[in-house]
Amino acid sequence: MITMKLDTLSNAELFKEISELAREQGVATKDVWSELVSEAIDSHVQLGELNEDEDIENKIQVLSDMWEEYEREADLEMRGNIKEESSEDSPEREY
Repeated sequence: MITMKLDTLSNAELFKEISELAREQGVATKDVWSELVSEAIDSHVQLGELNEDEDIENKIQVLSDMWEEYEREADLEMRGNIKEESSEDSPEREY
């Protein structure tokens, strides 16, 4: 019998996925971020993409604690979008 070992998702891969979901959903607080982290991890466990033998609670804690990193990235992204929009949408004034 051949046993196939699934490669588990790294915290970096999970952070990237959760960050994208958070941006789509407009996550703006650490509490909502933490809820999203738990939901994403639970989903991956149910799909068999994460092994229940792993320290799931630790993974949830580590990713929840990455709130500030997400917030920093989202802030930089937002500033970039505002700067792009203001330079693209700068209409000439009519007097």
